[in-house]
Amino acid sequence: MNNRHHDVIIVGMGLASLATAARMHELGVENIGIYTKGYGGTPFIAAINFVLPDNPYGDTIEKYAEDMISAGYNISNVSLVNEMTKETVNGYNLLKRWGINFAENSDGSIKLRHVSGHTYPRSLCSTKELIGVEIVEQMIHSLKEKGVKFFEGYECIKVLGEQNQTYGITVKDNQGNLENIYSKFVVAGWGGVGNLFAKSTYPVDIKGNTLSIAKAAGAELIDIEFLEYEPMVVAYPPGAVGEPCPTAMLGEGAHLLNSKGERFLLNVRPQGEAGSPKTLLNKEIWQEVNKGNGTEHNGVFVDLRHIKRETLKAYPWFFDRLMANGVDPNEQLVEVSPMAHSFSGGIKVNNNYESTLNGFYAVGEACGGIHGACRCAGNAASQALLSGIICAENIASNISFLRGENKEFPIEYSCNLNVYNEFVPLAKEIAVKALGIYRSGEILSSSLEKLNDILKSEELKQDTESLQIVESIFFMISAALKREESRGTHMRIDYPEQSKKFEYEIII
Repeated sequence: MNNRHHDVIIVGMGLASLATAARMHELGVENIGIYTKGYGGTPFIAAINFVLPDNPYGDTIEKYAEDMISAGYNISNVSLVNEMTKETVNGYNLLKRWGINFAENSDGSIKLRHVSGHTYPRSLCSTKELIGVEIVEQMIHSLKEKGVKFFEGYECIKVLGEQNQTYGITVKDNQGNLENIYSKFVVAGWGGVGNLFAKSTYPVDIKGNTLSIAKAAGAELIDIEFLEYEPMVVAYPPGAVGEPCPTAMLGEGAHLLNSKGERFLLNVRPQGEAGSPKTLLNKEIWQEVNKGNGTEHNGVFVDLRHIKRETLKAYPWFFDRLMANGVDPNEQLVEVSPMAHSFSGGIKVNNNYESTLNGFYAVGEACGGIHGACRCAGNAASQALLSGIICAENIASNISFLRGENKEFPIEYSCNLNVYNEFVPLAKEIAVKALGIYRSGEILSSSLEKLNDILKSEELKQDTESLQIVESIFFMISAALKREESRGTHMRIDYPEQSKKFEYEIII
């Protein structure tokens, strides 16, 4: 694999990457190389949002955009949001072209569910399994059949850039061998940052050190203080811990109860739990636990006992996992608690999803600016798909101008397991303490000081991955300290109110 060249390199194999590759192939781009360690969060996608022309509710792309900006607490990049929502039908049609099917009503119409943060039902899913599983299986098979090259077991450890131009990436294979792969177009579809934290819903192949990788290459970062916690993640029994209870269950009629059996959310939302923003759910659950009204595992109960069994079975990934671990949701309360789940920040991009480094693009959860301070439920999948389409169309229209010889680079990477074992657990402990649901300036400041001392260590530089992890956490805490207010998923104990003067994006 010496000096391998591609017209386009894609890092990652989740929905954002697959959509980018699929659309570029449709537009005639042939030499696409996908380098990946895994599928990211795509196999766990339960639903995806679209505004379909024949929806029975009068939904519009303008209303979809309004919902996104509102859920983002008015700091989303409005231009990015508008461009994304305009593509919603094109995204639906692309999935249909590549063999993805959605659940239907008895009359043959597409079944739409109502999930948190949305004015109208616009969430689509599959009837037989998680829609993400179908996307992964069907699209990878089809892309391979069409000649798109997949290089599995390769981790991107560096983006090669010089004089504001991308030239490729450095990868490490499962045996630790290092290679440079060259292209003037690199698409980061490498996901978010969940595994910078001790406990999250993230799959293991998303390390989170990618913030440092992007920054080192010359890309700016945006909105990285907005780590999102999924409010209703199963906290017990052990075999089901980490399985998100879909917030769509609230739309199906589920109730949230504290340990006293009270529907505590009604105190702040008298109309009921359905449609509640995740930020509100996180805040109120945290407050119940803090008041001593939480469950044994620091959460609350979701009451599904009155919901029809057919409805529960329509979420088979959730229902089956509970049943397999001895919990019948029609008979028992389910204990849930917030858990690190998603990320609204990432690489700063323009309307074509190109970063501040020429030729370096970011799609899906790798990029920031779209969701602002919080995202609507189900929008991770929509953003992944639609950002991939927009990115692909821009690259396809410009690729002929940048083909040609690439500059070659030396391989720079250090590995020292002892350094990793010394510094990474400490850095992650700092991240958990500083970047929880509620934060304080005092803890954020002291955490930065500790990380700054670690970053001064010459020993740390002996292991590149450790350095990247510490730097990524440092960047997130720096942004969190700068935002002296509570907005969306960023909640400060010392600044509990939202402030008009912070109605802007923080760029690192």
